Amino acid sequence: MSTPLLRWAIIGTGHIARRFAGDLRHSSTGRLVAVGSRDASRAWGFTAEFGAGIAADETAKILARDDVDAIYVGTINRAHAPIALAALKAGKPVLVEKPLAPTLAEAEAIRETAAARGLLAMEAMWMVFTPGIARLKTLLAEGVIGEPRMLSANLSYARNYHPDLDLFDPETGGALLDLGVYPIALALHLFGPADETAAIAERNGAGSLRQAALVTRHGRVLTKLSCGFETEGPNGATVSGEHGRIALAGPFFCPPLLMLHRHVAGTALDARHDAPSLHGNAHGDDDASGATSGPAAHAPKAETYETPHVGSGLQYQADHFAECLRAGLTQSPVHPLSASIAALEVIARAARR
Repeated sequence: MSTPLLRWAIIGTGHIARRFAGDLRHSSTGRLVAVGSRDASRAWGFTAEFGAGIAADETAKILARDDVDAIYVGTINRAHAPIALAALKAGKPVLVEKPLAPTLAEAEAIRETAAARGLLAMEAMWMVFTPGIARLKTLLAEGVIGEPRMLSANLSYARNYHPDLDLFDPETGGALLDLGVYPIALALHLFGPADETAAIAERNGAGSLRQAALVTRHGRVLTKLSCGFETEGPNGATVSGEHGRIALAGPFFCPPLLMLHRHVAGTALDARHDAPSLHGNAHGDDDASGATSGPAAHAPKAETYETPHVGSGLQYQADHFAECLRAGLTQSPVHPLSASIAALEVIARAARR
């Protein structure tokens, strides 16, 4: 007998809610059955894009439906906690778009309520479930670069400031909560809690956080993380270790390709062969063909790992969520609420500086 599909309700009708609804078409475990919004007419308009038979109504009425198994909260940041708490109190497990909440107090309230009700609650940090990040985690566990020592990650997209948009709200928006949460979550996912955080954050005249640069320490691993609305960044990431490095093609939160560069004694680890020369190679001994001689010429090529994904990649977290529910779990073993709260703690420390 096949397992029934998980019946999802989406609360919210914005861009991320549409992406989640679209990617549910690729899910092997769930389907969309209802959409809720403060304005029922907006919910009805949303359902028209995703087929017949999808219920639409005000949020409270959707949360009360018996034919809904799980709630995805895809609203603006400041509505995450109120809707998540309402869903949990209605007896529904909940997947909450990142950040879990804009404040630590609200995030803790979600964790406490979920625990008290014995319900699954998870932040929709979809990045950690994408094929590229899953492959990265496996490669690191296999020791292909030895002991990791450094992570560099950037996520920046140019955004013109509009004071009326929630994205730029000084308290519940800004670059750290919108973009910085990704590199921070990646560091926590790979290396565990941060022992130290140092940061520089820049706000505009209205107090909206526009860009930030952070350094965190996780045991012996140091990270260099940045985010911002000021420029279009490379949006890639690199994990470096004792014996090599793995580069994630941008955007790193759903990388289509990983590149493994292995270090070879006397070549990649020898700085003399990494530095360009104005007079040929590092030793100044060009051959007639112009090819570089010496150990650097024999450094191994990068090994590439294609990590394609279906859709935009949000269905992988939905399938994981469904697996957790089937197993009777109240916390994800891959992305527990403790990781979401740890990311908010790093953001809080960075935003104060």
